[in-house]
Amino acid sequence: MSGTSPNVLLPDRTSRRIALVSSYLGRWPYRRHDWFAALSTACRNLVPGGSTLLSVAGTTTAPYLERCAELFGHRIESKAVRGVARSDRDRLAIREADIIIVLSVRNRSRTGSLIEEFLANPPEHGPSLWFARTTSLVPSRTARLWESGGARPFDPRPRVQVTRPATAGPGRLASVRQTNSDDWLLHCTRECDGPWPGQPRDEYLDDLILGRDSADHSVQCTLRRILMERRLRAVSRPVRGGPPAVSFTACPLEELATRRIFRGHRGRWDFEPYGLAISRDWLTARGARPVVYRDHRDLVDGDLFEQPAVSRGPGNLDWTIEREWRHSGDVDLESLPADRGLVLVGHDSDIPAVAGLGPWPIVVIGRFRQDQPAIQ
Repeated sequence: MSGTSPNVLLPDRTSRRIALVSSYLGRWPYRRHDWFAALSTACRNLVPGGSTLLSVAGTTTAPYLERCAELFGHRIESKAVRGVARSDRDRLAIREADIIIVLSVRNRSRTGSLIEEFLANPPEHGPSLWFARTTSLVPSRTARLWESGGARPFDPRPRVQVTRPATAGPGRLASVRQTNSDDWLLHCTRECDGPWPGQPRDEYLDDLILGRDSADHSVQCTLRRILMERRLRAVSRPVRGGPPAVSFTACPLEELATRRIFRGHRGRWDFEPYGLAISRDWLTARGARPVVYRDHRDLVDGDLFEQPAVSRGPGNLDWTIEREWRHSGDVDLESLPADRGLVLVGHDSDIPAVAGLGPWPIVVIGRFRQDQPAIQ
């Protein structure tokens, strides 16, 4: 294994078996444009068509390989993992591969140790080893060590950036009188770590693998999707898996930014400064009700409008401060009048992304006086 020529298509040969290995990708795949650029480049440009991708359940690459095979004309071979510890599953693929491709590696990771072990004791007539030449995926020091051991780099081809279409018109900001109203219930959006509600999984995977602009599942894109669909989609409650509902808070608008707290045990922020404010009277007429907070032992199983007062997790968090309301099922926004809703964004720079996507005026939460975000 010698040379460092990037993006060299490997000689076409039958029975190529490919092990694609990687350190942990993280909870938010859509953020990892670099990783998916490496994956698609490897499958499209580096290995010959008709290769066999070795898929081992429980590894970082496994959820994406079947779709890669469909998109780029390869085959899938799924390896049995019964009795194989998760820490040994990449080793299982490497042991049977003709080509090993490392998409990313973290310092002191199992993947890094596995590759170092391979380079220190390469099997006779063993597989060739390639890795993504991008510092965000493979640290420079690691790349130099691997190259000195005979590994070869390839250059991931970055995703194609697509400019969002222009909005339908200029943004109209809410008046002071509107923001001071005590009639609002707030629904905060969050980034999405998987397919959108109702989105086919293959479409979601294609967006990620092919680097489409629609792969963006950030909190801002969640809000844009709500405005374009004119619908707040109900989700099952995370605490007890109850009936699908849409949640709101009676938190005043001017306090929203100070309520933004990172919950480490959930891996996300509470009260993101993006979403909608909707008239309490309008929602009440459609069945929305305030949550009743109770001790865990007093909860009625399956009651949509009950919530534990205190969490059982770290810190015994007090949920009553959320002042939660719920609406059973989706909230259809088609009939929401222009004076009964507000669009909430974090910063002035967010206004163009939502301007003209609905009849409701925009509130920039960042304009309110606020404390620094907290982490709990």
